[in-house]
Amino acid sequence: MTVYSEQELLAANVNPATGLATDYLNLFNEAIMLFEMGLDMPDMAEELADWHKRDYVHHFENSGFEMKDVVIWAYRHAPADIRCAFDECCEKALVSFDSSINILLSSNLDDEAARADLAERLRDMKGLVVEMDSHIHGRAERIETNLQNEVDALF
Repeated sequence: MTVYSEQELLAANVNPATGLATDYLNLFNEAIMLFEMGLDMPDMAEELADWHKRDYVHHFENSGFEMKDVVIWAYRHAPADIRCAFDECCEKALVSFDSSINILLSSNLDDEAARADLAERLRDMKGLVVEMDSHIHGRAERIETNLQNEVDALF
């Protein structure tokens, strides 16, 4: 059985504490960039037609990432609670991105209400990437606690 060292994990951009790699976020960051450009230049939005939902393992299995075996191994050996919470967040992001992209591609960008809806969707998409990043870096619990503290402070 293969076991990778902390140094090998770090070389593959894997957080040794969570077993998760930041490179997965590239799938979403690229979509956000094209989404933003597509709001102003509809021709750029067409590039999003090639965006496809890919879960973490599928993303790396089908990538040219040199250390994908390390990344997939680390994910499969990540603490179950961290991986489960991350997977839930990723699934939410995949659904949101897929839906938002389809709406952008079928929207009339001259319609102010449509643009406002798409701008809100873009904010949500960015928030989901921040949430996924917090799981990768082991900060998810602190973000949730801070958010709850902010809500509690309002009351």
